[in-house]
Amino acid sequence: MTTSSTPKSVAPAPLPRQGGRGISEQDVWTAADTLLMAGQRPTIERIRLQLGRGSPNTVSPYLDAWFAGLGARLQGGANAVAGLPEGVAMPESVARAALDLWTLALQEGRAALAEDEAARRAVLDAREVALAADRETLEQARAVLHERIASAETAAADARQARDEAQAQARRAEALLIEAQADAVTSRQALASAHDAAQALQDEHAAHRANWDAERTRLGERADANERRLMLELDASRESIKLLQYERKQSQRQLQEVEAGLATMSEAQHELRAAKALQDAVIARLREQVSAQEALAATYQAMLATSRSDGVSATLDARGALLGRSRRTRRAGKVAVPVTSVLRRSRRG
Repeated sequence: MTTSSTPKSVAPAPLPRQGGRGISEQDVWTAADTLLMAGQRPTIERIRLQLGRGSPNTVSPYLDAWFAGLGARLQGGANAVAGLPEGVAMPESVARAALDLWTLALQEGRAALAEDEAARRAVLDAREVALAADRETLEQARAVLHERIASAETAAADARQARDEAQAQARRAEALLIEAQADAVTSRQALASAHDAAQALQDEHAAHRANWDAERTRLGERADANERRLMLELDASRESIKLLQYERKQSQRQLQEVEAGLATMSEAQHELRAAKALQDAVIARLREQVSAQEALAATYQAMLATSRSDGVSATLDARGALLGRSRRTRRAGKVAVPVTSVLRRSRRG
């Protein structure tokens, strides 16, 4: 305690400064004096252990101040020892011990400072390495960030361009929609007009179809009536053909009788010649009539086969031809009657 009070009388220490967690400069100096009196070199860690608290950043400046004032505090105890100031009354043994302790403290202080400096330098180097790594990481992150920013700006530009294009397309689509709506209205009107026209056409077609059905029914009935009439006329024609065939046979028999009478009657040769000539004409006429009747029968058969497809005019023409031929046949029969009477008279004579 005398050692610690002596320097303060020579060079008064500054007022204690309050440190972190309640540590003051006086606390650090007291702990350093205690360690020095115990023969130990005061260090930051030993002072912290001595106090039981305090951070290295708080203890370090207080310890440096303690070492800086230690020389002045020790100068008062070196009485006749070399290196002590004049007028200082201090036993020689104490002065030498203080000077040795001061020298030891200085050496240990310098070593501690060197160790602290090395530790700090190592920490600083480690921090510089970490800082360089962090700086490199930050540079890489900055490059990545710049690249991302550039990509984002490009994407934003593309997005703005896409937005402008989308807006332009939306405007075009809106114009097309308006045009399509107008076209739809026009199409609906045209569809309504077409529907009305189609309905009118359907009604007209229905009316025409009704007329066509009625006309087809009427034509069918007419065709059936014509068929029945043709069948009746065909039957009459067949009867006429049978009659003509019978008359032909009679004419052939009469011709044979006439030829026999001509052979046996020489006295009436002149009359017979005239009768023969007339008979030949009648026979030729009858043969022509028979041919005409056969052609008429074939015509009726053909007309019967095509009666449903032919018109009424063809039927009437065929009927007119048939009636004309029947009339000619009747006239030929009337001509043949006088010839038969002549032959009979010739046989009687």
